[in-house]
Amino acid sequence: MVEGGWYVVLRVPVLGTDEDLAIDLLRKMSVVVHPGHFYDFQNEGHLVLSLITEPADFREGVVRLLHLVE
Repeated sequence: MVEGGWYVVLRVPVLGTDEDLAIDLLRKMSVVVHPGHFYDFQNEGHLVLSLITEPADFREGVVRLLHLVE
């Protein structure tokens, strides 16, 4: 059971809302991230990723994220 978290905030290109990008990542790439507004970022261009993910899964998720935003 996990009782805490460890996160990284990524600055991403503003291609729309962070929420739309998070939904696209989930639907198109099977990658789960949080949009910045979940953590009170006022502007678009922020995604929050968990660092308690298995390293290989994290790496693959970031590769997929990069493919979507490039």
